[in-house]
Amino acid sequence: MFRDASGPAVGEMMRKMMLKSVILILSGLLLVAPVRAQSTGPSHAGFDPNASLGGHYHEGELGDKLLGLESDLKCNCGCGLDLHSCQFQMQCGVSPVWSKRIRDALESGETVEAVEAGFVADFGTTVLLAPPLEGFNLVGYLLPVVAILGAGMLLGLLVRGGTVSGEYVPVTEPSDEDVARLREELRKLDEAEIPDW
Repeated sequence: MFRDASGPAVGEMMRKMMLKSVILILSGLLLVAPVRAQSTGPSHAGFDPNASLGGHYHEGELGDKLLGLESDLKCNCGCGLDLHSCQFQMQCGVSPVWSKRIRDALESGETVEAVEAGFVADFGTTVLLAPPLEGFNLVGYLLPVVAILGAGMLLGLLVRGGTVSGEYVPVTEPSDEDVARLREELRKLDEAEIPDW
């Protein structure tokens, strides 16, 4: 059996490459490991340090309504998060103020719909995370469905080869003259392809 004399050299080279790879991966992990979350809690300007530690604003029926509204409204500080997430992940002064406004309105007896309508009246429909089903917004809801259906139909046609089910042309046996002509053409093709070595 053939034996490569450079076997030990290849093995040593592979070990060195693996060692370099491990060192590269570990150094990458050490660079990424110190990265921490942007915020560790509601330490922004709107955090109320005097709030009782035992109670939480999101408990009970009022808390459910508050959480629902905070999850439906988009903070306009530029983060793109819903109001509840921004309040605890980002350090902005908008979300705590809006959350207090919602809480005060709900405590005074306003309905969820009225509070949401007040925000839409003040800031426009861009404050809603899900745009209303009206006008040009319908394109955003319907276009993905139409695109997926169209792509599925096109893919189905491509898989089938573009054939349409219908009547097929009947296959007839070739005549003796056609068979002879075909054999002559194949013979000429074979002679043209024979190498002349």
